[in-house]
Amino acid sequence: MLIKQFVSDSSVHRLLFLYVIAWLLLDVAGGDIWLASKIYAMEGYQWSLQQHWLTESILHRGARQLNYVCCAVVLIATVVANFKRAKYKQLADSLLALSLALLSAFVLVAYLKAITNIACPWDLAVFGGTEPYIHLLQKRPSYLPYKQCFPAGHASVGYAWVALYYFLKQVKPGWRFAGLATGLISGLVLGIAQQLRGAHFLSHDITTLLLSLLCAKFCFMLISETPTTKESTYL
Repeated sequence: MLIKQFVSDSSVHRLLFLYVIAWLLLDVAGGDIWLASKIYAMEGYQWSLQQHWLTESILHRGARQLNYVCCAVVLIATVVANFKRAKYKQLADSLLALSLALLSAFVLVAYLKAITNIACPWDLAVFGGTEPYIHLLQKRPSYLPYKQCFPAGHASVGYAWVALYYFLKQVKPGWRFAGLATGLISGLVLGIAQQLRGAHFLSHDITTLLLSLLCAKFCFMLISETPTTKESTYL
C-alpha cells in the first residue's frame, strides 16, 4: 500500500519528469561534456584543482568528516528520543525517519556507484585521461577498467540532508525551507567542488539529488505521515 501511494504521488512524478529533462539536456544533448570542457579550460586544460587544499582537504575530506559527526548527532538524538518515546512520540518518529532517510540515501548512492561502471571526467581522453566518453545508458566495453563514478557519492554528503525539509515540516514547520536550503546548498557546494576536481559531471550530482529526495520522502511516508496541505504538496 505504501509503495503504491509513493509511486502514485504527484510530487514524485514531478521530480522524475524534471530529472528526465535534465538527463536529456546533460547526457544526451551533451551538456555534461560542454560544462566539463569549460571547467577544464578554465583550469588550464588540466585538473589543477584535483589536489587543491580547498577542494580536496576541506570540501572533500573535511566535509566527509563533518558529515560523520552530524550523522552521529542525529543517531544519538534518535536513540534518546525513542527511549523517551511516551513523552516525545512525534519527535521520536521524526528523528527515526530522518536517520533512515540519511542512511538510505548514502547506501543507495554507494550501491549504484558500485554497479553502474561509469567513468569520471578525469578518466576521459578528452580531459587528459585515456578512455572514450560513454553515455549513461550505453554499454561499457568489457576491456575498459571498472569505474565507480556514478552517481556522485560525495554530493550525497550534502544532498542527503534535504531530508531536513521533511523533518522540520513535522517538528518546526516554519523552518522547513531552511532545512531544504541546507541540503541543497551543501550538496551544490560539494558537487561543484568535485566537478572542479574532475571527479563528476553535473548529471551525476543531479542524480544524487533525485535519489536523496526520493529516499527522504519515502522514509517519512513510512514512519510518520503528516497531513497534506496545498503548500506542502510540491515535495
